[in-house]
Amino acid sequence: MKLTDQIIKNLDIRGVIFDVDGLLFDTEAMYIKAWVPVGESMGVPITAEVARSTVGHSAKATEAIFQEHYGMDFTLERSIPLVRQWITDYVAAHGLEVKPGVRELTALLRTLSIPMAIGSSNIQRNVQMYLEEAKLASYFDTIVTADLVERAKPAPDIFLKAAENLGLAPAQCLVFEDSPIGVEAAHMAGCNVIVVPDLLPPCELTHSRVLQVLPSLKEAPSLFIS
Repeated sequence: MKLTDQIIKNLDIRGVIFDVDGLLFDTEAMYIKAWVPVGESMGVPITAEVARSTVGHSAKATEAIFQEHYGMDFTLERSIPLVRQWITDYVAAHGLEVKPGVRELTALLRTLSIPMAIGSSNIQRNVQMYLEEAKLASYFDTIVTADLVERAKPAPDIFLKAAENLGLAPAQCLVFEDSPIGVEAAHMAGCNVIVVPDLLPPCELTHSRVLQVLPSLKEAPSLFIS
């Protein structure tokens, strides 16, 4: 389906919810890069391939993936502080790369008085840091992260809470996601979904759950203007 501004109006879209990692910021690749040196510092031979398999997963699911490959002694309680420090140092040294089209789309939505929310599998502390670093925090009316709900993606809780905080029904929200797991969560919540793939290409099931696949957020403004 090729979306137009008229279709968006017919869907009664009144709010927009954004994922963060891989959608607003080029951080998925950064996390994959972090796990290799962090593993070395822990004496664990973490590969980029295994790290990539955790993309889009909650902390609990990520820990299970690493334990499957590296044993039950592997815990996020020990490793995540090291990853966070690596990320903090990396961002301080190299900056945070905002994905193409993000600034233009958020500025347009603000001009149109369309409320915006964050719905992320990351934790609030990290998301807040990213948004403040990119000077985007003021654009969002609510931020819902995995540590603020009972179940993370692919459960729908994050998107249900984001819609509730916006004072909207899920069907009145348009979600921008980059990963199949995020798409599943938004679909289960009853939101309308557009996928902008990052590291993982959309599968057939993902295609069936979204309104459209966009190459980047640069193409998104045309959905909201005549």
